[in-house]
Amino acid sequence: MAEAGNYLLAEVMLWLMYAALFVALVVAIYSAVHSFRHRTDSIAASNKVPRKSIAWGVTGFTVVLLLVTCLAGSSQPLIINGISYTDRFWLKTTDGLIISSVILIVIAACFVAYGISGMNRKIKFKG
Repeated sequence: MAEAGNYLLAEVMLWLMYAALFVALVVAIYSAVHSFRHRTDSIAASNKVPRKSIAWGVTGFTVVLLLVTCLAGSSQPLIINGISYTDRFWLKTTDGLIISSVILIVIAACFVAYGISGMNRKIKFKG
């Protein structure tokens, strides 16, 4: 009877993950479209920050990172709970997504530390 409860919980977790993925994709697409449509806002206009170039750079870097890590991901079969997983596409995709996530989290942490440090206030924007 305990096994049935485990499967029900797994079903709920899968649907929550699907919902989280859908929300993340919608927010990412909205954010990218919003960044590409609006060149500058009131804060960025005073600093002459090339917001559109930054948006293209971040989007391009993320896509290239995902492609490279998915292509370089491992396709070694996994045995989990006695079940062998051998689908090459999903093994490489999963490995690539995990590696990309770790790299993007480290980059985000570096930018947060840079922003907190106050060094960005010392740099003069030339425009």
